[in-house]
Amino acid sequence: MKKTHKIKMRTANSLCRRAMALCMLVLVSQACSDDFLDQTNPNSLTTKSFWKNNSQLNQGLNSVYSALKNNDVLGIQNESVRTDLAVPSGYRQATRPDEMYFQDFTANTKYVENKWNALYLGVFRANQVIENYERLAVDYTTEAAEEEGLRVYAQARALRGYFYYVLNASFNEGNVPLVSSVPKDFEEFQKALSSSEAVQAFYRDDLQYGMDNLPTTYADWESYGSNNLGRITAGACEALMGKSYLAENDFQNAEGYFKNVIENYNYALAEDIATTVTGIAEFNSESIFEINYTTNVNLETTGEESLAQNITYIVFNANIQPSSWLAMKYRADKIDPADPANINVGADVYNENGEIIGTEDRMRLYSKRMGDCMGQVDDPDSPMYGAINGEYGNATGVAPFARNRVNMFKKFLHWNTIGGGAGEDRSTLMNNRSGINIPVIRLADVYLMYAECMLESGNLPEGLKYINRVRKRSHLVLLGKASEAGAEFNNLETTYMDDIDFDSSNGQQPVTVQNLMEHLRFTERPLELSLEGDRATDLRRWGKFKEQLEHLASIKYDYWHYEKNLNGKHGTRFKCFLTVSGEEPTTYEGKKVFNQPPEVQDAVVGAQKFNENLHAYLPMPQSEIDSNLNWDEFVQ
Repeated sequence: MKKTHKIKMRTANSLCRRAMALCMLVLVSQACSDDFLDQTNPNSLTTKSFWKNNSQLNQGLNSVYSALKNNDVLGIQNESVRTDLAVPSGYRQATRPDEMYFQDFTANTKYVENKWNALYLGVFRANQVIENYERLAVDYTTEAAEEEGLRVYAQARALRGYFYYVLNASFNEGNVPLVSSVPKDFEEFQKALSSSEAVQAFYRDDLQYGMDNLPTTYADWESYGSNNLGRITAGACEALMGKSYLAENDFQNAEGYFKNVIENYNYALAEDIATTVTGIAEFNSESIFEINYTTNVNLETTGEESLAQNITYIVFNANIQPSSWLAMKYRADKIDPADPANINVGADVYNENGEIIGTEDRMRLYSKRMGDCMGQVDDPDSPMYGAINGEYGNATGVAPFARNRVNMFKKFLHWNTIGGGAGEDRSTLMNNRSGINIPVIRLADVYLMYAECMLESGNLPEGLKYINRVRKRSHLVLLGKASEAGAEFNNLETTYMDDIDFDSSNGQQPVTVQNLMEHLRFTERPLELSLEGDRATDLRRWGKFKEQLEHLASIKYDYWHYEKNLNGKHGTRFKCFLTVSGEEPTTYEGKKVFNQPPEVQDAVVGAQKFNENLHAYLPMPQSEIDSNLNWDEFVQ
């Protein structure tokens, strides 16, 4: 099958250029353990002088993990603003163009090219390890050497499977070049497209191999030595396998993988969301697959700055922040009044001068889930960097909540590990780098994906069971009835409501398969997994991408000031609180902003411009189109 057009004059394939430049493999250490990070960088090694034993094979594998750390692999900033989760910078109606937010991205967009290149770099490095293992394996003389080599090989295949999962889910309706070996000459670099189905079959074979041959969890990897913590696992491969079928709305196949991950790997939800996304307890019981970053080495000396990530500083500087729609969702998260965890014991009480005059025990104003994921100026119960939110930003060089940072994401920040309100370390030494790990998939995500499979099959009690497990972890009111089959928290510290919007004022709306599916898509997943997961893939497979952007654009908001002395003694926070237009703050007596545009909206341009055929997937980069002789052909 061929397309009807083809450009005849091209330069060498961009994949060829990238791969040739990398043939002198820079062997860097993966950040699975700091023990790996002191190795020498042999910058000019060839196959003849390298790839002679398992030790060198493992060093080659380290370079695959290093490729995984490229921020464009996940693309958190760009992928969040192209969906319903985030707005760029802080201004809701920014005039500064943002190609992803405005749905203006094309084959020439830098992020499109960078993501493509980062993923194929990972594929190239993985192929090097795979081919050289296959060459070395015939000469192993001991069982220990065979087992060690096999573990390296299985990791390389699993990681290659992940890179192709992302390529397939991200680009060109899933039709991408399938590079299964290291190209040896010019012709081998001229890769035609493989169909989405062929790519899926290929990477699922890799993931299956990982399932069959890798240690099951991070804990199991530690039996081979503590410095192995962070390597990809069979559990990660199985979760990704389920996710790959879910991306195609193949719920029956996805269900089996998710059920096995839930029942047979000993994963368990962490104490709270913050534990999983702020560096407090990396590789914890909830973690299935996370990208490990570090600043515990001299990154300039190693030449691999990608051992650290810069997402922390993007979030800290409010280069992305929660969309207004998402902020309202967090604010509406229904806390359980019967759960003692929602009592703020010893909360400070202030007088009119902002002085603390005592303490009291009182109910949280907002949910623990919001407190773990989003900062807002009027939240008195979830400090940031040791400062109450209304006072946050008093440290030198730290901006307070204001019009350009109405709300802040708290994921991937050190807000609960650094005190004094000073914020992140922005010294020259750190150079906007962070060592906080980034989750790719965790148990809460699997619970919610499994719940979706259950609802698709009409199994309401089982769907409720796993949604409520996620809600209970954040001490929220649970959905359904305590008397129903599958209700796991029938006790005096748990409230159930058989009302899908938790609002008795508009009449009871009993939970059904249909309205719970809507709730799962547009409440549980975005609130639990903001800045995580594959939101663009979800919106696309649900057929809701444009509809959701239009929904965001249809809502108008008003700005409000937050007057001084509400939480402390510092000045007024100007234009730092949003309400739906026509409504007033309910948590404090606000002063409306009249000298600004009366209404604020999100995603107006993006909703107008979004075209399913152009924007549901990223396009193939123009650099590939310009240089690949077979870019518009399919493998026969």
